Amino acid sequence: MKEWELMISKGREAYSSEEFKHAIDINQNALKEASSLFDVVFDAEPERAVAAVVISYFNLADAYIALKSWSTAQQTLEQASAFLQQQFSLSYLSDPQQVALLHAASHLRIEWASLIQKIEQLTTNPALSTPGFETKYQP
Repeated sequence: MKEWELMISKGREAYSSEEFKHAIDINQNALKEASSLFDVVFDAEPERAVAAVVISYFNLADAYIALKSWSTAQQTLEQASAFLQQQFSLSYLSDPQQVALLHAASHLRIEWASLIQKIEQLTTNPALSTPGFETKYQP
């Protein structure tokens, strides 16, 4: 998970520097890293495993939003939702695993609302700039 944490940090730096395409590349790699470690970490540290994958999706969506790539941001959040649904469909989940998934689902709902609000603001007032927003969900 150290490598994922380093990638997330670099992705946030790129995002803060308004290097959104670079942030996308970094966060895509972070998502691959979190996904590859998910099954192992999910058993021992479910909150951390779920947060790593979901934060990666959220950071990707944020960068797409900053680039006004609304449909790609939406697709990214749909992928996060599909990931959570896939985990919920497992035949056995421990209580900590269920809590971690519910926690992430709650934050996903907030991200959807933020995306919708951002799109509505910009479609009703296109003169507004598109400042990015950081995901408040932390592992």
